Amino acid sequence: MRVGLWAPAVLLAVAGTCSAQEAWRGIWEGTIGKQPVRVCLDDDARYYYLKYREDIHLEPVEGADGGWRETAGYQDEPTGKWQLAQAGADSLRGIWSSPDASKQAPIRLKRTSAARSTDRNLCEAGQFFKPVADAEKLIAGPVKKFGRHGYQELSTRIQERGNQESFVPNAIVLRDYGAIGAAVNQTLQERLRQRLARHHDTRMNGLAESFEEVMWLSDRWLTLRDMEWAAGHGVSGSSTWYETWDLTTGHRVDLWRWFNARSGAWHEEAGHDGAEQVFTTSRALQKAIGPFDNNGGDPDCKDPGKSWRDPRLVSGGIEFEAGATGPCLVTAVVSFKALQPFLNEEGLRQVAALQREAVKP
Repeated sequence: MRVGLWAPAVLLAVAGTCSAQEAWRGIWEGTIGKQPVRVCLDDDARYYYLKYREDIHLEPVEGADGGWRETAGYQDEPTGKWQLAQAGADSLRGIWSSPDASKQAPIRLKRTSAARSTDRNLCEAGQFFKPVADAEKLIAGPVKKFGRHGYQELSTRIQERGNQESFVPNAIVLRDYGAIGAAVNQTLQERLRQRLARHHDTRMNGLAESFEEVMWLSDRWLTLRDMEWAAGHGVSGSSTWYETWDLTTGHRVDLWRWFNARSGAWHEEAGHDGAEQVFTTSRALQKAIGPFDNNGGDPDCKDPGKSWRDPRLVSGGIEFEAGATGPCLVTAVVSFKALQPFLNEEGLRQVAALQREAVKP
């Protein structure tokens, strides 16, 4: 039985492709045939079927009013064609057809969110795939121990032996830390939902891999190691960082704030979200941490501008790292005792508390 098709000519004409794109900017929901879809029309348009959740790209066809072509993944050849026209202020209707026009289906869309002039990228994956990510069921893995403290890993899939699959986004779940621990858990789970949304992005720079792991957990402090790897890139697309959380306040803490003026100085640098406060270490602290071994003298690892960074708690001291990600990355652990001349009042107080906790049974 042939599906009854709608003729775009009977609806409101659009002056031109560019003006149509501007008028149609926004998030749309509706159907292609009988299948529910979520569509974003913008400079970087895309859509997905709610049933399959696969990212499909859309681009306007030059010279064809209301015409779009779709491609899936990294394919160059179109997987379908769209012909759209406006059916009201927030309504679009049209026809989807296969590349050879042998198959067709009606398109019916209603706009659910209009674009604002301040929207930089309406189709950004974290926003566009949020309904999909929010609907995914999260499963808590087995309880793990760090010293006397327990935690779990939250993810969407668990292997038969109880461990999360490799490269599946996860979040740490603290146990027995009361209301503040619950607030930290909520923040980490919100980040996990964002990563799940970004994992649906099949374009260059979409999120290919990510993980989160516990590096330190005590009565008061949690240190996490987080990694994100952008799709379509090699090692240069990998970003790793450390976060230290104060479990008495629920806030993140920069451990450089424990260091005094002998250790270095703060200055402003331009960051992704404006000016950022950055700590530059002194020669005295660099010397106390130790020399760089350049991966056994590898000439490719020599970097005159290299400095120790990313302080984080480890057993008996603080660990630092230097060099680029990969074989040139080097780490060094400095004992709390050796660091005392470089710590301010807050740092000395927190280190003393950590040392007292370390001797608890």
